[in-house]
Amino acid sequence: MTELGEQRKAKREQTIFYLEVIDSEIDQPIGRLVDITTEGIMVVHDSPLAVHREYQLKILLPRELNGSSKIDFKAECRWCRLSVNQDYFDAGLRIVDASSNDRLRMEMVMKHYSFPHSF
Repeated sequence: MTELGEQRKAKREQTIFYLEVIDSEIDQPIGRLVDITTEGIMVVHDSPLAVHREYQLKILLPRELNGSSKIDFKAECRWCRLSVNQDYFDAGLRIVDASSNDRLRMEMVMKHYSFPHSF
């Protein structure tokens, strides 16, 4: 296993917006969404996340998708390191629990809020 954990199976989608990601247990932001897959997310933030800790999270959406303006899920922080801009940290989180509706909203974010692919 590498520092980044197991090799990804799903393609990352870099989001157009840095959507806010909230720790639902303390109702505080833990960062902004950088990219998303059906298996996990990457966030950027100004303080490090605890590796191997599970977080109850929500992503705040700019508008309703499939009946909600947020995505609720549980994720485990797999890695955390200084970002290219060393005032921030990047963290990779693996989704460990999400409802089917929230997974559908994740797919909609990947489709509607991600940069188009060039071929």
